Amino acid sequence: MFLDRLIHQNHDLPLVVTRLHQAGAIRANTYLIDLDALDANARAIKRAAAANELSLYFMSKQFGRNPDACKTLQDAGIPAAVAVDVQCMEAVQRSGVPIGHVGHLVQPHRGSEDAVVAATPEVVTIFSIDAAERIGAAAGRAGRTQHVLLRVTAPGDRFYFGHGGGFLLSDIEDAAHAVSRVGGLRVAGVTTFPCLLANPSTRTVEPTHNFETLKQAAERLRAAGFDVWQVNAPGTTSARTMDVLRAGGATHVEPGNGFHGTAPQHVFDPDAPEVPAIVYVSEVSHLDGSDAYVFAAGYYVDKVLGDYQLSALCGRDDRIVDRRYRVDTAPEGAIHYYCVLRLETNHDVRSGDTVVFCFRPQAFVTRARTQAVRGARSGKPLLLGVYDQEARPVEGVA
Repeated sequence: MFLDRLIHQNHDLPLVVTRLHQAGAIRANTYLIDLDALDANARAIKRAAAANELSLYFMSKQFGRNPDACKTLQDAGIPAAVAVDVQCMEAVQRSGVPIGHVGHLVQPHRGSEDAVVAATPEVVTIFSIDAAERIGAAAGRAGRTQHVLLRVTAPGDRFYFGHGGGFLLSDIEDAAHAVSRVGGLRVAGVTTFPCLLANPSTRTVEPTHNFETLKQAAERLRAAGFDVWQVNAPGTTSARTMDVLRAGGATHVEPGNGFHGTAPQHVFDPDAPEVPAIVYVSEVSHLDGSDAYVFAAGYYVDKVLGDYQLSALCGRDDRIVDRRYRVDTAPEGAIHYYCVLRLETNHDVRSGDTVVFCFRPQAFVTRARTQAVRGARSGKPLLLGVYDQEARPVEGVA
């Protein structure tokens, strides 16, 4: 989906990837992160957020919580991370990155509460009184007060499968009072997801019904006397959506794919400031007639804009940017052992050739490694460490 943008805006990255892979410095099934591009993207997002008086937490699951990428985002001025679940929280902590937000998409499970509170997050999202009581008890054991966000929902809101739940807007004041009566907790605000979604028909990013629900919840709680200092509005966030988020009443936002230039607005808007900063690197395993089998343990495309025909670059030298092939993948739900490149009869593809993909990743759900590179445009690229999806250094074969 982002190959054209990669070639036009970060042309050196696929060339450097190919040279390093062919030299044996990068292994197949690696998400390679261009830290220079990531830093520039993060600074553009930070400037846009500051201009709209919005605070940022960064989402790191898309790039596998790579510690070098996390540190780059910190250095660019985004001080804390949002953890999609407890495992994400633990992985980010291994990088020494402060935790800003825990519990939004996936609630802390029983037995994890003490670890969540010990991570000293600014906020923890709760969907229920049961979760509030568990987090409150942990806060009491730790001798601290934990700020919480209420996940709010209303008829007409749209959620992805498995993302539903929360406190009803119609009862939000009663819910906030009930949570406030739990020892160790203080209501800081409200959240939902997604607040923005891409519209392929209009090629724009638009506010959702959820966002309006969020705005109403904040207004009602403030009118009821609550000090609502956080209206957390994640979803499809990048530099050019900050004005829409501010206009809708947001105070905090949580970019993810926006940081590495693989959000829908980077398909819609050729002038968006973020450039592709992440590629999935693999290689041709073997050929079977006119099919080239490509290692795909790390393959996962987040098809937020629906199905489309995937393609990839394949080669062994700088001509790779001119060698694009159609890619077919296993059906949804199947294990991805290989992707298949469909070749012409008189092809020049060989076993061991480099394959470069540029799509919208969710590296944390794959069997890939992550690795970062500095100086991709300098002629002297510096490869950094190899990590698994839990941000642990890889030992043995990377």
